[in-house]
Amino acid sequence: MIKRVRQNRKRSPGARPLRVGKSLLAGVVLWLALLALVGAGGWYGWRQAGPDVLAWADQFFEIKVVEITRTERISRGDVLAMLDLEPGRGLLLIDLVQAQRSLETHPWIRRAVVRRVFPDTLAVELDEREPVAVLKTGTGGREFLLDRDGTLISEGVPVADEGLPILTGVEYADAILGTGDTAARVRSGIALAGLLDRSGVGRTEVDLRRPDDMVAYYSGLRLRFGDGDFGDKVDRYRQVSDRVRDRWVAQAKAMPASRVEVDLRFQDKVIVREGR
Repeated sequence: MIKRVRQNRKRSPGARPLRVGKSLLAGVVLWLALLALVGAGGWYGWRQAGPDVLAWADQFFEIKVVEITRTERISRGDVLAMLDLEPGRGLLLIDLVQAQRSLETHPWIRRAVVRRVFPDTLAVELDEREPVAVLKTGTGGREFLLDRDGTLISEGVPVADEGLPILTGVEYADAILGTGDTAARVRSGIALAGLLDRSGVGRTEVDLRRPDDMVAYYSGLRLRFGDGDFGDKVDRYRQVSDRVRDRWVAQAKAMPASRVEVDLRFQDKVIVREGR
């Protein structure tokens, strides 16, 4: 007798998990789709009702305190005027970016940061510009305070700033518009004046007419620096400054500054010329 062997129809061990995996994946996709629909509906609803909700909630966070960092050149009244906070303004609806931009239009403000401090405080942090030089323009002799970046802060020189170094050789229109190489010339002049001040020379006048041949005047002397490497040249002058002052300053004060010239343009040399 021949026995028929029935085919084993038992499924392989991996078949059932495969069907379960597909079902799980379908469920995840379905949930994601539902969440997307709910989110879209919520976003649409928020767009419709959100502004009204914020306006209603804003009344509970009315700005009662404006904290402003200590400033020397800018008054609290100036800051409040630029913020223009009408009575009842709340923290939620105030535009912080616009407030910062408004403050930074002030010539004395380099940077402003405005923050909400709940429940009722608006915090204002200001970085003031620091004047480092006076720019005396060629046309009409108008004078402007400059910060370290060469930015024109304001016209006129208060008494407190009268000891700052003076930059000359720039026309008014070029200074205002920053045309050509004017900005670079001004920054170079500020850098040179700062080096001279830190070396103990004192207040100087720097002529910017020729950017390739910067000239500084002080105590009746004419210091000729040429172009670049100001640090090395100032160091060279500092090493001989006592001898130069002892021998030539008295003579220089009795004649135009151009008559006694200290030439620092050549490497490792300090040349003093008389009677020119």
